[in-house]
Amino acid sequence: MKFKNSLMGCFVLAAVASMAIAQTQNGPPLNRYGAVDVNATVPTDIQVPPAPAGFVPPAVNPLTQTWSGQIPTAPSFNNVSSYLLMSAQSGDVIAAFNPNLRVAPASLTKLMLMYIALQALQNGTIHLTDNVRVPTVAWATGGSRMFLSPGSEVSVQNLISGIIVDSGNDAAVTLANYIAGSQENMVNMMNQASVQLGMTNTDFQDVMGLPAPSHYSSARDLAVLTRAIVTQFPNAMPWFGVKFFTYDNIRQANFNKLLFIDPNADGMKTGSTNAAGFSLIGTAKLPNTPGHLIVVMMGADTNMHAAEYGRALLNYGFRYFKTLSVYTQNQVIQTVRIYKGKDKTLPIGTQTPVYVTLPNESGLTVNASLTLPKTLMAPIALGQTVGSVTLSANGKVIKTVPIVALKADPKGNWFRRASDTVALWF
Repeated sequence: MKFKNSLMGCFVLAAVASMAIAQTQNGPPLNRYGAVDVNATVPTDIQVPPAPAGFVPPAVNPLTQTWSGQIPTAPSFNNVSSYLLMSAQSGDVIAAFNPNLRVAPASLTKLMLMYIALQALQNGTIHLTDNVRVPTVAWATGGSRMFLSPGSEVSVQNLISGIIVDSGNDAAVTLANYIAGSQENMVNMMNQASVQLGMTNTDFQDVMGLPAPSHYSSARDLAVLTRAIVTQFPNAMPWFGVKFFTYDNIRQANFNKLLFIDPNADGMKTGSTNAAGFSLIGTAKLPNTPGHLIVVMMGADTNMHAAEYGRALLNYGFRYFKTLSVYTQNQVIQTVRIYKGKDKTLPIGTQTPVYVTLPNESGLTVNASLTLPKTLMAPIALGQTVGSVTLSANGKVIKTVPIVALKADPKGNWFRRASDTVALWF
C-alpha cells in the first residue's frame, strides 16, 4: 500500500491525483485520488491466493460430528461457499461447512476495523465525542457510503454508526485515518490484531474490504474475530443491532437483513463483492439468557438468502444445544502442595471463565480430570501454567484447558528449602 494520510485527514496533494494507478501484488489498486478503487478488476485468484505449501489450517471440530447420531443433522445449503456456527461464551463450534476455506471477506473486513476502534475507545486514545475532519481520499472511495462531505467534521460516534449500519467506505477510511494516521498503518494494526487473536488464515490489505490482491479470510477466522468483539466489548453490542441510521438528512437501513427477520438477532455485519458473493456475520441471543450464538455465512447468492440461512443455523443451535458454565474466572479448583516456596500450598484454577456447549438434552454431566506434575517447585509466578484440566461428557472429551497458579509463591528461606529437600526424599 503506497498511500498515507495525516492523522486528521488532510487533503491529498494534487500530485497524488495524477499518480499512475496500477494493480500490484503489494497493495490495493487506487483511483486517481489515491483512494482504493471500487471499479478495479482484481481476479479472484489474486484476491484469494492458495495457501502456501506446509500451511496447516486450524483445527475445527464441530459438535455435530462429536455428537453425530445423537442430535439432528445441521441444515445444509446448496449455494454457499462456507459457514460456521459458534457459541460466543464457550468458543465451541456447533456446526461448520468448509470453515477454513479462504474467501474474500468484502465489508466483513470492517469488523476488524471496529475491533481496533473499540480498543482505542477503551484505552482512551479516541472518544465518541471527538470530531474528525473528512479527508478527500475518504470521499473519493466508492461503494457503499455514509455520504460524508470532504473537509466536513463528523463525530466518532457517527462514524461508528456509518460503518455498522451504512457499511460506509467513506466512514471507514475517515475513522482509520483518525486512529492510525493512515490507511496503511491501520492495515498493519488489523493484521497484527489478527495474529494476536489466532486468525492464522487471514490477510487484510485495505480497511473496508474492497477487492485487493491477497485480501482474504475464512469463516473460522471471522468467527474468532466476532467472538472477541462480543466477549471483550459487550457494552458495544447495541450499536450492531441498529436497524436505521440518519446522517445529514439521509436515512439508510442496515444491510443486515437478519436484524429484520429474526427477533433474537442483535448484530453484526454483511458484505458483498462479485468475488465474495453475499456474506453475513450474525449474532443472536435468546431472551433472559446470557450467551450469544455467532453465525458466519459466506458466499450466498443473495443478501436475503444469507440472512435466511443464518437464521436457520441460529435456530438450530438454540434448539439443540446449550452452553454451561464450568468454572468462573480465577475459581480455585484445588489447593496443591508446593515445595521450596514461601508457602507450602498453592491455589490453582482457571484464569478465564470456562464454558462448554453440549446437546440440549437431560442426563449429560460434565466430568473434569486434572493433570499436574508429580511435584511443583517454587518459584511460581501468578498466572503461570502448572497443568491442565480435561472436560468430558458421556465419555466424550470436550476440551482441555490450562490450569494456572492463582497466586505467586517465591522461593522460601533456607530452612523451608532444606526441609522440603528432606521431605522429597520420602
